[in-house]
Amino acid sequence: MSKWNIGRLLLLMESLVAKDLKVRYKRSILGFAWFLLKPLFSMVVYYFVFTRILRFGGAIPHFSLFLLTGLLPWNFFSSSLSGSTSSLLDNHRLIRSIYFPRMALPAAEVAANLIHLLLALLVLETLLIVFGHYPGLSIILILPALLLLTMMTTGISMLLSIGNVFYRDVKQFIEVLLLAWFYASPIIYPLDSIGVDIIQSDRLVQILRFNPISGFMEIMHSIFYAGTWPPLWCWVSLASWSIVLLAAGMTVFRKAEPVVVKEL
Repeated sequence: MSKWNIGRLLLLMESLVAKDLKVRYKRSILGFAWFLLKPLFSMVVYYFVFTRILRFGGAIPHFSLFLLTGLLPWNFFSSSLSGSTSSLLDNHRLIRSIYFPRMALPAAEVAANLIHLLLALLVLETLLIVFGHYPGLSIILILPALLLLTMMTTGISMLLSIGNVFYRDVKQFIEVLLLAWFYASPIIYPLDSIGVDIIQSDRLVQILRFNPISGFMEIMHSIFYAGTWPPLWCWVSLASWSIVLLAAGMTVFRKAEPVVVKEL
């Protein structure tokens, strides 16, 4: 354990992330573009459904851009959880052959997706500016917000990777859970301002705010789409969930790691 200082750990993470990206885009023509294309395809579908069929998105100016602002971080979140769930099983030979901090495996999955998200946000900001959504001073808050989101995602990823070693149903369960989680998150609808006209129940709004991902989604909409300062509750919610889930993930992982190695 003492041999694994910060420098060696960073080199390990760099190697794992590079390996993940290389494997992910092997023989892929579009490569990274898929991380942006999938949310774009989803945006088109949701835009058509919620503006032409349900006529719900008409209350939100440039609804397609509003959707994309939420879909990009959601794609990072869902892809990280789905990929990290099987990260220990997929690397069982590596785990058995040498010792290294195994929690780096789910963490590397999150880091790889974070790189995609950062690049996609640059494209998003360009599109927003083209359509008149200029960034305000609140843009400086995006880095601490992303840090907190990454902490939370890593914590959940560690829990799922451990659970999937003992119960293979976890991989299937998370796919179903993410579908429900998507609609319970303010991605296709806002909770504040114009959201009051869309979600009529104040009690439902309060319940949705308790969703771990809700705070970050509202921060994204405020910073990128509206160019305003995010509400305080978003930061309180995001910071609280991030600290609790990361601490829980690291604690459970460390305690279960010796048993996991034997199970693999």
